[in-house]
Amino acid sequence: MAFITFVRANPALAPLFLFCGAGCVAAVSYPVYLLRTHPEIEIDRKNNPFPWQRVQQHQNLKFINASPEFYAARKNMKSNSF
Repeated sequence: MAFITFVRANPALAPLFLFCGAGCVAAVSYPVYLLRTHPEIEIDRKNNPFPWQRVQQHQNLKFINASPEFYAARKNMKSNSF
């Protein structure tokens, strides 16, 4: 209640509180979005302590793929050698 009376007494500070609040909401919601939608981010260490062992040879999880032919050629390999 005191916050509302403070903002009514100082209306020039209302945009400041509005934008700071929006920035705080965005700073919390964007990492939550990344955790929920990107498969390369792993936070469950109890059930899967080594998530990098689930990646197949032909699977590419990089942001930029400089040589897609390399991964396409590895898709049909029978051995795990590099």
